[in-house]
Amino acid sequence: MPRLRRPSRPSDPSALSPPSGVSDPSALSPPLALSPPLALLDPPRPSRVSRLSRPSLPSGHLRAPSRRTRTVTGLELGATQAIAAEAHLQDGQILTDRVAARALPHGLMSEGLVVEPDRLASELRALFEEHGFAKRVRVGLATPRTVLRVIDLPPLEERDIETALLMQAQERIPMPLDRAVMDFHTIGLVDTPEGRRLRVIVVATEKEGVERLLHTLKLAGLKAEGIDLSIFAVIRALAGVRQTPGPVLYAQLGDLVTIAIAESGMCRFTRQAPQGLAVVLGRLAEMRAIPIDEARGVLQAIGRPRTEAGPSDGDQDVFALLARAAVELGSELRAAAEFYSTQFGSGVVTAGVVTGALASLPGFVESLADASGLELVCGEVTAVSTEALGGIDPRLAPVASGLAVGKLGS
Repeated sequence: MPRLRRPSRPSDPSALSPPSGVSDPSALSPPLALSPPLALLDPPRPSRVSRLSRPSLPSGHLRAPSRRTRTVTGLELGATQAIAAEAHLQDGQILTDRVAARALPHGLMSEGLVVEPDRLASELRALFEEHGFAKRVRVGLATPRTVLRVIDLPPLEERDIETALLMQAQERIPMPLDRAVMDFHTIGLVDTPEGRRLRVIVVATEKEGVERLLHTLKLAGLKAEGIDLSIFAVIRALAGVRQTPGPVLYAQLGDLVTIAIAESGMCRFTRQAPQGLAVVLGRLAEMRAIPIDEARGVLQAIGRPRTEAGPSDGDQDVFALLARAAVELGSELRAAAEFYSTQFGSGVVTAGVVTGALASLPGFVESLADASGLELVCGEVTAVSTEALGGIDPRLAPVASGLAVGKLGS
């Protein structure tokens, strides 16, 4: 696949016009990548960002990757914990071989970005040494500074796509191109009111955050096999949960919330929402005047909100906080579904799959479904055995498992 490359920094910001930005492709640095092969075949360097994978393909096309036989560990990094997993494909389904997690001290990560590389690297070394995971990793990316755009171009030869996309990116990507890394995947020709167009998915993210992530992995003694959008990994891991025609909403309820809408397994739309675990823990810590780490323990100990006996009086404030988060987040899911249905006109979004830390709280998905008006189910990985999960809730492992496999087919 051709690579969409980042323009070198101009001396004058106004020089970022389409002609000057693409006049010398050899001067552009390597990008993120969005389609198969799913990880860089060359080792990632600070100036080279590993490939982002295609989220998935229709189930009839699923097959195990043929080019990679060595084990790759999927690694999800969040503000509260790191999750590592090994997985494989069997009969078109991702099966999780083993999972392990390590709680992270508060402050090492923020909004999906590494804040303290040295301390985080130390925690990752401990996780991998304790559980013996392969040190070749594919890591997830989930930050508000990452954007996905669907761009329609005139039918073009492959060699001309990069130039055309760089011209479009000046207006469509909400970040300075000299500080961004990008890549793209072509979907194919589609009929539009303007005639036949080549539809392309473009992903862009800020270079600084990716370089800091790669630096942290190197400090931890890990080799970055690839960097992928976390939500793409969710779609891969949970592709078989909703076998319905038309668009399906996916939501990863982690430290941040990432919403995606996919059709035939291909991600067409993403949006970030703030009502994730980090916000809930912050509110709980403030409400009870306790540290974040203690708030995390309180939340983990919460029982099911709806029981015959009812919640204890001491937990009423926590249940009220979670109910508020469900209402707010439900509104975000509904808005994303309505926007997609209106703007893309490919069908009404009525069903969705949610996973992640908040999804594992008893009753939260049901409350979220009520608030959003969507038919929501909680997605979880399929493990080869109960022991493979290592005591970890299967609703917490889709990102790491999807990253471990990297792709469903080509």
